[in-house]
Amino acid sequence: MRALLRSARLLSLATLLTAPPLLSGCASACKRVAADRQAFLGRAPQTGGAQMMLALPLAPLSQQLSARLSKVKPVQVPLPDLGIGGIDLPIGSLSARLHSIILLPAAPEHLAFRARVMLQSGKQLVTTIDLEAEFRPRLDVASGVVDVSVSPADIARVRPAIPATERKRLGDFLYQKVPSMARRFVDRGMVDGLVGRLADDLLGGSWPLIRDNLLGDVGTLTEFSIDLPELPIAAIGLRSNDNDLLLAITSELPAAGLNQLARDPKTPATLPQLRISGSAVAELVNWQMAQGTIPARYTREGVATARGNYEAGASWESGKRPLKIHVWDAKKDCAYVQFGGTPEVKVGGGQLEVAVDDAAIEETKGSAKVRAALWFRRLGRQTFEVSESTAADLRFDLFGAPMRASASSASLADDTLTLGLTLIEERAPAQRPRQSGRR
Repeated sequence: MRALLRSARLLSLATLLTAPPLLSGCASACKRVAADRQAFLGRAPQTGGAQMMLALPLAPLSQQLSARLSKVKPVQVPLPDLGIGGIDLPIGSLSARLHSIILLPAAPEHLAFRARVMLQSGKQLVTTIDLEAEFRPRLDVASGVVDVSVSPADIARVRPAIPATERKRLGDFLYQKVPSMARRFVDRGMVDGLVGRLADDLLGGSWPLIRDNLLGDVGTLTEFSIDLPELPIAAIGLRSNDNDLLLAITSELPAAGLNQLARDPKTPATLPQLRISGSAVAELVNWQMAQGTIPARYTREGVATARGNYEAGASWESGKRPLKIHVWDAKKDCAYVQFGGTPEVKVGGGQLEVAVDDAAIEETKGSAKVRAALWFRRLGRQTFEVSESTAADLRFDLFGAPMRASASSASLADDTLTLGLTLIEERAPAQRPRQSGRR
């Protein structure tokens, strides 16, 4: 019996000596979690073009620009003596005024403008002169600034033209000037010949007088700038179509690009729009965590705290529950958890609202008692708050008026977050009058 007990003790001792230590197993698990975290931090950049796009409607910009031209005084343009078939046409002079400047689509990296000069006799519109040309806005990638400006010198270099429809209007005006008793002797074809002569004078001999007097004291006609949010911007591309000026923004973030560089038609065409790829929505959070702008450590319950054991990250994977939240604890629980969810977004009460009804734990390594709903309620919501703050950091200077953007609508579809924007003028804070001290 004693021999049996002695053998059992020796067997137990041998088992203890040969079995791997429990602490060694925990350390190995923690190392695997730490390595997984480092692999996430070292994820490779993705190719796929611009991850963000800002659409600015051209029509409101053109309207604001043209409204500023009302201050430009018209100029009287004396006309040469005109006659037809021995009949003098009593015209004398026309009044020329700068009516509008319209921004137009153009080749990539360019915009175009059309400046229109209206010529009138009293209140009657006689004809118009158009000046149309392309120009290249300044794109400063380093500072994230886009400047769009058209100066009087830009217009002065453009060759003027009278469109065909306006030549017909000019002919109608000249024919009206033929006395009614003489019209039976004047063919309309004869008047059209006179149109060419008068048009040549307006575009030739009289044009320097019109140009110099209208543009002499105008200053910069079109001037607005866009200051993009502070991001690691790699490139800014400029495109335009019939409705919008499109800024395609490519960052250094390891994020997939937008599916298409086009306005979401669900947002009113008169409002600016910011579109961000779902992948960029997630990577903006990771970038701000790395910058220390938002917390990167959390408790097991998803509460942000500098002393939290759990480090967090986000990613976007197209398909079911596309938003992924990753959490690692490589020190205490030696655990990794991946949550997934499908966000729904809207703007309510002036703020972005986020709901995730299908939050779920999709993958675990180690043992950690966590709740997906809590993490999405906190970090999941903050993911989209970062995108909202990115939109709010857009600054505009429109013809000398500083403005900021505010989200007025939000939608999430086709792996793209779309924010409709309202521009709000930023007024300088009123200075309090100094109070004189008592004597």
